[in-house]
Amino acid sequence: MKRIGYGIITLLMFFILITGCATFRPVDLNPQIKSGQLVQKTDNFIVLFDKSASMSELHGKPMVNETTRLIHAKDATRNMIATIPEIKLNAGLRTFWSEETALIYGMKTLVKEDYTKAINAIENVNGRTPMGKAITAAGNDLKSAGGNSAIIIVSDFSEIPGIDDIRPANVIEAITKVNAEYGDKLCVYAIQVGYTADGKELSEQIVQNVEGGYTVNADKLITPEGMAAFVEKVISGNCSRYQQLVAKPTEKIVIIVAEPKVEEKVVAAVAELKAEEKVVAAVAEPKAEEKVVAAAQEMKAEEKVIILILAFEDIHFDFDKSTLKPGAQTILKRNIQILKDNPKAKVRIAGYTSASGTDAYNQKLSERRANAVQEYLINEGVITRDRLSTIGYGETNPAMYEAAPKEIYSKEAKANMRVLFEIIVK
Repeated sequence: MKRIGYGIITLLMFFILITGCATFRPVDLNPQIKSGQLVQKTDNFIVLFDKSASMSELHGKPMVNETTRLIHAKDATRNMIATIPEIKLNAGLRTFWSEETALIYGMKTLVKEDYTKAINAIENVNGRTPMGKAITAAGNDLKSAGGNSAIIIVSDFSEIPGIDDIRPANVIEAITKVNAEYGDKLCVYAIQVGYTADGKELSEQIVQNVEGGYTVNADKLITPEGMAAFVEKVISGNCSRYQQLVAKPTEKIVIIVAEPKVEEKVVAAVAELKAEEKVVAAVAEPKAEEKVVAAAQEMKAEEKVIILILAFEDIHFDFDKSTLKPGAQTILKRNIQILKDNPKAKVRIAGYTSASGTDAYNQKLSERRANAVQEYLINEGVITRDRLSTIGYGETNPAMYEAAPKEIYSKEAKANMRVLFEIIVK
C-alpha cells in the first residue's frame, strides 16, 4: 500500500510540474495602451462558443498530446481574456449547441475573473451546431451597446458527416444580416479549432461576408506572442487583413515601392497614367488566373510620379529549406539580367515562409532564404552588394491564407514559401 501511495504522490507531483511549466503567461499590453502605441477602438465584444457534438472530437494537431476541440477552444478563450489589458470593455459570452443558444455572461463590463469562471463552466458537448441562431442572437445582444463591436466565433466550423448539422447557408444569411445592421462598426473574428477542410472553408466564407473580418487557426494563438497579436487586432479594430489577402485573390502586387521620401509619394505607374486608372504590369510567365496590379492611390497633381516597372519573378522553396533549386536559379539568372539592364535600381530581397512552425523559427528561415538569394545574385551576376539588401518577414503577409498550417504541402503553403523582390526608390 505504501508503495502504491508513494507512486501516486510521485505521479501527482510530476503532473503538477508538467502543467505548471505549461502555464500560459500573457504578454502585458498595458504599456502599449499607456504609451498610445495600441489605441482602443473596440468598445464591446461577444464570444460565440461552439459546444456542439463535433467539439468532442480530437483537435488533431500532430506531435503533441491530443486534446479535444472543446478543451483547445476553452484554452484559447481563457488565454485571450488573460491577455486583454486593463481597459473598459463590455463583454458577452454566448454558447450554442443542439438547437439552443444561451448568453452565459453579459452583456456587461468585463471582469476577467468572472468571465473565466463562465468559460470553465462550459461542458456537456452535444447536438448539432446552430451557429446561425447564435450569430443572430449576438446581433441582438449588441443592440444596447454603443460604439464599435467585435463578434468572436470559436468553433471547428465543421459538419458531422451524414447529419444535418451546421447548415452553412443559414450561417451566411445570419452574418450577412448582422453585417448589414452594424456595417463598419463591427469586426468579425473566426477562430477555428481543428483542421477540417469544410471548417476552413466556412470560416473563410463568414469573414468574406462582413465589412471587416479576420480568421485564424487556434494553433496560431498558442504562444503568448501569437495571442497578443490577435488581441491587439480585436482591441484596435484591425480586421481588414483577411479581406485584403484572401477576398481578392486575383490581385497580386509583386512590385513594391519602399522607403519613399517624406515630401513625395512614390508610386509604380505606366507612362501617360490617368489619375483614376489602375496600373497593370505584366510579369514573366504570369499564371492565367492572376493579374499583377499596382494602384496609384489618392495621387495629387503636384506629386512626383516615378515610372518604374521591373518584372521580377518570385522564387519559391521546398518546405523548411533555404536551398535554391535548379528552377529557382534559372529564374534568378533572368532577374540578374534585369538588374544589369537597370543599373540604378536597388532591390530589397524579402523572404517569407508558410504558416507551419513557430513564429521565431519561421522568422529565421525567412532571413536565410533572403540571404541565399542575395549571395547567389552577388556570386553569379556580378551585382554589387550595395545594390541589394535583405529582410525576413517570417510567416507574416502571406500570399495566400493558410487555415490549416499542418497541411505543409497545400497550394497555400507552397505559395508562401517564397522570396520577393522589392524595388527601393529613394
